Amino acid sequence: MLKERPFPFPLDKQLRVICDTDANNEADDQYCIAHMLMTPRFDVKAFIAEHYGPVKNAGTEQKSYEEIKRVLNLMGLANEVPVLHGADAGLEDERTPIESEGAQFIIEEAMKDDPRPLFVCGTGAITNIASALLLEPLIADKITVIWIGGDAYPQGGKEYNLLGDIHGASAVFRSNVELWQVPKPVYITMKASFFELMNHVYPCGELGKYLVKNTMRVAEEHARLMEDTSTLLGSRYLTMSRGAAATSFAGELWCLGDSPVVGLMLNHTLGHFHMEDAPCRVREDCTYDRSGISRRSLRVYDDIDSRFIMADFFEKIKYYFG
Repeated sequence: MLKERPFPFPLDKQLRVICDTDANNEADDQYCIAHMLMTPRFDVKAFIAEHYGPVKNAGTEQKSYEEIKRVLNLMGLANEVPVLHGADAGLEDERTPIESEGAQFIIEEAMKDDPRPLFVCGTGAITNIASALLLEPLIADKITVIWIGGDAYPQGGKEYNLLGDIHGASAVFRSNVELWQVPKPVYITMKASFFELMNHVYPCGELGKYLVKNTMRVAEEHARLMEDTSTLLGSRYLTMSRGAAATSFAGELWCLGDSPVVGLMLNHTLGHFHMEDAPCRVREDCTYDRSGISRRSLRVYDDIDSRFIMADFFEKIKYYFG
């Protein structure tokens, strides 16, 4: 158990939260998981393991499952929050769901007689959320989905989480669910320097040490891939040219690109957004097909208050583990 909360938060004012995460893909999901669990306003109902998509090796859903468990163990919360399996690959088409315990849990939680809002956060491919919506369309009126994924409007383009399940994204766009989308140009602004992480996170118990060491390990691995310009670098999208000032640790910083979901649930004014006609579908090249008449609109964020979100995380991990 975490130590006593610094202030009480009325149970009826809490938000119910489900997080669908490709936790072992690289190094930002872990911060998001910990941040959610340290936030008094959130009643975290479950974490669902998401696969990495087609560009990584098979078995990635299981690796995500194990990584979620690892973070909970480091926080002293083993068995406190359900960790559920999701699909191990993306949808074969935009109409056929993949059944999993994670997708089923989303449905069950959404259908409960609970007046508190339910947010379902996607910080990877959107397979499990799409499957839940396809399995039970009635939940579209009962949840809000926040998704870290997709490129800028109106064109769209290749982006890691979208590439992970193009058909799943199409299914969500075609549904009636309230969708808050945080596209690539926005989530990549969630940058933290290694010195920030060393000063504010590393001293905070075994959790802090693990988060920072894992970040530097992943960053170093990505730096080694920079010589191969054909390699997808996840959500980092480094732009250094071959051999141009390439350094280890990818330039002394990392992008905690999944953390906007925490900030937007804390207060939706931590970012500016506009309403956008939902794409009819997503093409194979990850561009948005807007040739038909959209049935609804979605919320697309144009910026995010990255400094507030980072500071909130630093203060919470210091309070609980410093």
